[in-house]
Amino acid sequence: MRLLRKRKLEYFDVPVQDMLLRVTGPEDFYEEVRAAGMLFWEQIQSYGIRNPAFRTSKRPLEVPETAPAIVREMAQSAAAAGVGPMFTFQGALTEYVGRKLRDALNEITVSCGEDHFVVSRRRMRLAVHPGLGLAVVVKPELGPNGIYMKLTPGEQPREVLAGLVVVGETCIVADAAAAATTAIVSKANGFRTALTFLKGLPRLHGALLIQGHQIGVTGALELAA
Repeated sequence: MRLLRKRKLEYFDVPVQDMLLRVTGPEDFYEEVRAAGMLFWEQIQSYGIRNPAFRTSKRPLEVPETAPAIVREMAQSAAAAGVGPMFTFQGALTEYVGRKLRDALNEITVSCGEDHFVVSRRRMRLAVHPGLGLAVVVKPELGPNGIYMKLTPGEQPREVLAGLVVVGETCIVADAAAAATTAIVSKANGFRTALTFLKGLPRLHGALLIQGHQIGVTGALELAA
């Protein structure tokens, strides 16, 4: 993940169990990021022990009001997309840490794998994949952006064999949409079905879907070279 800006941005990496968070911001926040990540991890692991179905279900799952707030949000966003809550785990970790930093920093990016939590005061470009010359335009008027991005490059320069970019209100929403779309597009005539699905999913700002020579864009997603 690269942020395309004129000025050089500071970033630091924070391990959380077997995952790695990359934070664009002052390294003074390292311990705060680490603590937030571990708190998230402990909540999910603890709840998963009490409710094993939360960890294993591939289908939507209802959780009680007594469950931690982040658990309820994962379950609700996943259910809206028709998938199990743990499909949103990586996005939920990214979102949880990003929210913890949002009050202290007016510009912040937290990334984990394909997921990116972005708050910016001005329009900026987030590179989808190094060397492919394609970026998502982050719009500050939308508030915090939850972005999922995954491209499969081909052998030729700037060739893309497959790809999915989802921009939602949260990383949890984006992760859930990405999981469902990936399952849909693998089926016969899945490309068109997946685009229709993305258009009807609530809390999405837009999406880009690439499958071979087929390219589809939904919503208000803005791309830049």
